[in-house]
Amino acid sequence: MKLNVEIIFDNLRERLPVRLLGVREKGLHLGRPEHYLGMERTFHAGKLYLLRSEQLPKRPAIEKGAAILCIGKSMYLPYYLEQCGVIQITEKVELSLIFNLLTEIYNKYDAWSEELQTILNTSGQIRDMALCSQKIFDNPILVLDANFHFLVHSDYSGIGMAEWEKAMFRHYGEGDLPLPMLEAFLEHGELSTDETDAMLINILDSSTLCVNLFQDKVYSGCLIVDYRQREHLPSDDALAKHLSGMIELALRRYSSTAAGGRSSLRSILQGLVNGLNDMEQKWVLEGRQNSQEFICTKTQFSRRLAQLPIGYMCSVVEKTFPNSAAFEQDGAIICFVETGALLESGKSHLQVFWEYITPMFATLNFDIGISDPFQDIYSAQLYYLQACSALENGRIFAPEAHFYLFQDYALTELIVNALGRFPVELYYSDGFRRLVDHDEASNVSYIETLRTYLDKNMSITKTTASLYINRSTLLERIARIKRDLGVDLQDPDERLRLQILLKALQIQEEMQRGPAQ
Repeated sequence: MKLNVEIIFDNLRERLPVRLLGVREKGLHLGRPEHYLGMERTFHAGKLYLLRSEQLPKRPAIEKGAAILCIGKSMYLPYYLEQCGVIQITEKVELSLIFNLLTEIYNKYDAWSEELQTILNTSGQIRDMALCSQKIFDNPILVLDANFHFLVHSDYSGIGMAEWEKAMFRHYGEGDLPLPMLEAFLEHGELSTDETDAMLINILDSSTLCVNLFQDKVYSGCLIVDYRQREHLPSDDALAKHLSGMIELALRRYSSTAAGGRSSLRSILQGLVNGLNDMEQKWVLEGRQNSQEFICTKTQFSRRLAQLPIGYMCSVVEKTFPNSAAFEQDGAIICFVETGALLESGKSHLQVFWEYITPMFATLNFDIGISDPFQDIYSAQLYYLQACSALENGRIFAPEAHFYLFQDYALTELIVNALGRFPVELYYSDGFRRLVDHDEASNVSYIETLRTYLDKNMSITKTTASLYINRSTLLERIARIKRDLGVDLQDPDERLRLQILLKALQIQEEMQRGPAQ
């Protein structure tokens, strides 16, 4: 395995008086050391030359990527510092001792690289790669996929951690990155899924080395070295890159394309939501047509957390609700939940659902629309549309609520659908238009008076109390409204038509204002 000057320096500095000078190439490019015999006038790229200071030629040619390990001081050394990496041993040490130490260092990393290669060629287990690499980094190693699920999670049991950290890891187990840590990752300005170099960042009071993983140039996860035991060394960056390359090969070689039961269900439900009808796969759903009851939910997060990996959140939802299936649709989480798993004595499934979902996303700003319960899972698309409608209307009419049931907005949806492609103004009668024209020219709203009067079942007492006006004023207004309308308010059909029109007008006004920011 090839090394670089930083790796060699970090391995020598605890055993010898040594300095690292000159150019520091980050990649792994240096082969095993060679004794400089004084005959070569060119220091070649990729070679590490071992020599005493008095052997240094005055101005040799030095190729980019060459390095020297020099024992002692020399007046010629500044020339080398500008062109190559220099490891300087400041005291007199036997060349044979240095050479043996270098051989030991190279043997150490060769053994590690060979072990990684053996794992790759046999099981391809990323966990095994991480475990054999902990002796290189002397710190826990984690590997996440693109959705921030743990592929590998080190054992933190014997490592100094704050109590809240221990509790956090115990709660989430090996399945998912703890949400507080995930948020810290996402909010970190230096973290980028496009970065190809190793990134040293501080997350939740812990120094962390992150190396992105890619498959066909697409971000597929992250290798993490969590510095709980020893501090970060500059040489760790190149070593972590080497490990990440082996992990990428393992992921490419051993990734499974076979879908399990839940992933099959997820795929079919997503197809049903989008209007696809795959008869060959419907057998997956047959076992769920046993009078089980479902609800469909649509969860939308705030813009601040738009970068939140949806796959991660889907996994959290599926693990919280047994027999559920969650997937991303238009930037939101769509989830089909079997309500039988939510039932508790004395509580509705919706109450229990809210009790589950609230702590799950406690630190996030989210809104959720919920469909009616249903049994025919082949009707998934219709109840998905209910959840969408509940979320859309809820955000407009009750932005502070965040939890929206379709039935609370069913009338709104009914009226909006009834209006069709026509604006509400096209449904105005001549009489109703006269009321609208009056309101535009007056400070007194006949429309609001009429709406309140009908909502209160034409009760004079209740209407006056609601509008804060006296009886005679109300009677005068009602008389004028009846005259302008030209209809009999005792006719139930006329009352229904007016109430629908008034409701449609109210909905239009709310929708024009849009959701509260």
